Amino acid sequence: MNLMKIAISGNVYMLPDIMEVQEELENKGYEVVPTFEFLDQLSEKDEAKKEENRASFFEKLKTSDALLVLNKSLKDGKEDYISGSSFLEMGFAHALGKKIYLLQGIPEVTYKDEIMAMSPIVLNGNLNDIK
Repeated sequence: MNLMKIAISGNVYMLPDIMEVQEELENKGYEVVPTFEFLDQLSEKDEAKKEENRASFFEKLKTSDALLVLNKSLKDGKEDYISGSSFLEMGFAHALGKKIYLLQGIPEVTYKDEIMAMSPIVLNGNLNDIK
C-alpha cells in the first residue's frame, strides 16, 4: 500500500512535538516533510535565507498529499494555537487542493471563519484518523 506524503507545519516552540509526530508517521509508513529540515533554520536571522527556507517548504508542499498542522495549546493559554506561518501554509495548501489536518481543534480566533473555509480535518490528537 502506498501511503501519502505529509508536510508537517508547526510553531518553532513545538519542535520536539514535530519531531515526535514525524517519527510516529514515518513508523506508520508515511513520507514526511517537516517545516524545519535543519535546526539552524530556527535561529536564522538573515531575512533572505528565511525566505529561501520558506520557499523550499512551499515547493515540498506542492508534491505532498496533505498538510498536518501541529496546533497544540501553548503554556500561555492559547488553545489549539496556529502560528502565522502555519496559517499561511494552510492557505497555500488549500489553494493547491491539498487535504489539511489539524492535530487539535480549531482555535477561537478572529480568523476562525477563514480556517473553517479551508475545511480542515480535525484529528483531536489521533494520528490514526489520517486517511
